[in-house]
Amino acid sequence: MLSKIRAALREPIPLRFLILRWLDRRFDLFAYLTKLELGSLDYAWYGYPLLHAAWLAKKLGHTRIAAIEFGVAGGNGLVAMERHAERVRKETGVEILVYGFDTGTGMPQPLDSRDMPYLWQAGYFAMDEKKLRARLSTAKLQLGEVKDTVGNFFARENPPPIGFISFDLDYYSSTVAALKVLDGDPKYYLPRVACYFDDLAGGMMDAYSEFSGELLAIREFNDSHPDVKISTVPGLRLHGYNLPAQWQDKMYIAHRFGHPDYSRPIADVRDLPLGPSE
Repeated sequence: MLSKIRAALREPIPLRFLILRWLDRRFDLFAYLTKLELGSLDYAWYGYPLLHAAWLAKKLGHTRIAAIEFGVAGGNGLVAMERHAERVRKETGVEILVYGFDTGTGMPQPLDSRDMPYLWQAGYFAMDEKKLRARLSTAKLQLGEVKDTVGNFFARENPPPIGFISFDLDYYSSTVAALKVLDGDPKYYLPRVACYFDDLAGGMMDAYSEFSGELLAIREFNDSHPDVKISTVPGLRLHGYNLPAQWQDKMYIAHRFGHPDYSRPIADVRDLPLGPSE
């Protein structure tokens, strides 16, 4: 309890919002989107993009989409993604198939300094597969080296269009391999795929940089893909009623400019009538 109080006191958020968050967690007061914006649900960085992906899918006529977590580790994130997927289905009617990619045995050996071995080493974040499978309801585990499991993913699973991907493999080399999931046929994607990169923002000791880790993998992907670009989401911290949180700086969108649905109109506002004179 004391640790939670200390964490709350460090939050750069007005007290009234912290009180609203606490009240919602205790008494379940608000709608799902408001809960995500307040941060009163765990793994809001999964629920928020899943909800928006489902909204986009619905506008484009899809009833099912896929969501992927790269880097399952102990499984807390994948369990949370399942939970959010069900909430989003109830909100939107869009079914979400969840897939989790992991070696199952912990992190492999780092290849070189670009993998930031001062933070991560082989064997970190091993999975208790039996225990995790007992907790999962619908999510499908894809176990093995990511470069192998991604390679035949579409032929093996034939998933609905991917709407959200979480990249949490830590290493540069593993992220490069995981990003190949974006190299499939356009039918396997929404035209804009929400992407969360867990390991690219932190403190001085983390020392994230554009020359290593996920940021380097993103830059190299963009340099080699003329029609698919992974971009930040400018202004996300200020959108709607979002309370500032670090996950907003980790949220990206993979724009598939050549996708047949990329330019299909989705805007709800189509005119702005002149207001009354003062």
